[in-house]
Amino acid sequence: MSKGRMHAAFASAYDVRDALKRLATDGVRGSDIEVRSSAPLDHDVFPDGAGVHSRMPWTALLGALLGGTAFFMMVKLTSEAYPLPTGGMPIVALPPAGVITFEGVAIGAIICTVATVLYECGLPGLWSSGTGPLDHHLADDHVLVTVRCDEGASTAWTAGALETARD
Repeated sequence: MSKGRMHAAFASAYDVRDALKRLATDGVRGSDIEVRSSAPLDHDVFPDGAGVHSRMPWTALLGALLGGTAFFMMVKLTSEAYPLPTGGMPIVALPPAGVITFEGVAIGAIICTVATVLYECGLPGLWSSGTGPLDHHLADDHVLVTVRCDEGASTAWTAGALETARD
């Protein structure tokens, strides 16, 4: 059978939770479900074992490591590039180098976090793709649930849905 998509727009997060539970009992894999909302959803909306999988913690950690390393190397290499006579004292002492390294950790984590948010939300492709056929539901504060399924799939999970469409 060919794979299709089934869409449903729900008025509340509680209806979404019930629909996701019904999908889980029907044996639908979590990777075949997409939940879109105009506002963040609580974690209790998703059934046990399911939920949002994000690269955010790992990219923030990677950005922090890269930023801290880059800024520490900037301090270290700058002090070696300009050997000033300081009478045996370091050109840049450890406390100021620590402050600059900390700021590098912070800016690296922030930049990578913002880049990950933009990537996961699909915002770089936003300008070229325009609006989707179901985006008016998001504008009305509804929650969209999209399921990749076979042609003969059960539609019982759409019990609380405002509208069901198939493409």
